[in-house]
Amino acid sequence: MEEKKLGIFAQFKRNVRKRMLTGLLLILPIYVTFFVVKFLFGFVGGLLSPIIKKIFLFHGISPKTHFDEFVITFLGIILTFMTLYFIGIFAANFVGKAIINYFESLLTKTPIVRNIYSSVKQIIHSISLPGKQAFKRVVLVDFPKEGTKSIGFITSTTEYNGEKKMVSIFIPTTPNPTTGFLILAPEDTVTDTNLTVEEAFKILFSGGVLTPRDIVASFRASKNSPETHNA
Repeated sequence: MEEKKLGIFAQFKRNVRKRMLTGLLLILPIYVTFFVVKFLFGFVGGLLSPIIKKIFLFHGISPKTHFDEFVITFLGIILTFMTLYFIGIFAANFVGKAIINYFESLLTKTPIVRNIYSSVKQIIHSISLPGKQAFKRVVLVDFPKEGTKSIGFITSTTEYNGEKKMVSIFIPTTPNPTTGFLILAPEDTVTDTNLTVEEAFKILFSGGVLTPRDIVASFRASKNSPETHNA
């Protein structure tokens, strides 16, 4: 009789654990989405919120409730987008281009600042311009040691001593792929995969939980490799 009670209790514990896990898997994506949207809402709206607050105070209106703060943040978002839109219009005409080029020349001639500005500008242009891809291929590479494979993104190609083709590979960390390592490796040492950039990021965000059953990989030989010459 006691064994039967223990069996029922164990089954009850399993059911409770299963239901709690199901609830967690349902709530967690909603919570993360809400947190990200809230952060973006506060960040974008907060850029011009102080200006809107000063305008309200100038007209004798003092925000007192959370709803007032929400309205100010919402107006800040609208004002931010409107400002960006008009900056885009200004930058598209002759006078705007001349003024922007003048300030860019000042920045590019200022020590330290010019290096930061030029690097950031190149990165943003490489990501945002049509036809440009920051991550060209998803590959597997031996990292951090030989025999272990890490997911990497090829970002560019170069040459070593004018002969050997090298590729720049960004290897993100998990579950936060915004940081990582940059390595240079010979083209013929990386292994191409059938993964898209989106699928690779799913694997990284999930810590490997959403890894496909089979990653189709192919070894890309360099044009200067012995295998190519023998063929």
